[in-house]
Amino acid sequence: MKPWFSLHRALIFIILLLVACLSLYPLIYMAASSLKTSMEFIEDPAGLPKTLYFDNFKALFYRFDVLLLFGNTAVCVAGGLVITLAVSIPASFAFAKLRFRWRSALYIILIATMTIPGITFLIPNYLLMSKLGWIDHFISVIVIWGVTSIPGNVFLLTSLMRGMPNELLEAVKIDGGNYWHLMGRIVLPMSIPGIMTVGIFNATGWWNDLLTPLIYLQSDATKTMTVAVATILGRFSSDYPLLLTGLLLTSIPPILIYILLQGFIRKGLVIGAVK
Repeated sequence: MKPWFSLHRALIFIILLLVACLSLYPLIYMAASSLKTSMEFIEDPAGLPKTLYFDNFKALFYRFDVLLLFGNTAVCVAGGLVITLAVSIPASFAFAKLRFRWRSALYIILIATMTIPGITFLIPNYLLMSKLGWIDHFISVIVIWGVTSIPGNVFLLTSLMRGMPNELLEAVKIDGGNYWHLMGRIVLPMSIPGIMTVGIFNATGWWNDLLTPLIYLQSDATKTMTVAVATILGRFSSDYPLLLTGLLLTSIPPILIYILLQGFIRKGLVIGAVK
């Protein structure tokens, strides 16, 4: 029994190691290619750099306003988080703890919208944003991101809030607390792991999103980093090391967010899965 168990663990370790290598390979390839010259990349695209060539990073900041691109992306992501959390948190609390008519039906309808492909809303959303005059304004991307992520956030946060002890909620009501006291003293503090989890998932997903900002943000002054790498660099430059350098810089913020806040992700998913 013991040798079988050791072999079983070794197989699991090997499989996980292969998955990790496959996941890290694109990042390693971008990092290695960003340190090559164009000629060196053409001669050996898959090889390691012979020398550390940092001029690609200098050229990227010199030729393109990278700080503006990062700022545009950060503004859209922050705005989307404000909208989606401001709606998702009270909605999740209502579905989890409040009693009102059609609660189950409304919850099922809301969650069912997660099964609808997002591409089906592309034309209606664009027509709506066009009529509002929000095309080429950050507000269009902020609203689209914030609203479309609400069902998934509500699904996760509702399962988390259902595990809150009703005695704590009743104690606040007995002390004369109103709805805002209830949210500030009990709901928000106990929901921090779940709120951080959905916030991280949303932020990393939006940072890497190409389609939404590509459609609604059309001028170079409003483009996000992902769109700029895909359009500006791709259109005006055939310098693949420079392009891969831009992709590398784009991928760094989501990676840092996950590394620094992975504890909240683990805690939030466990709390949300166990009542």
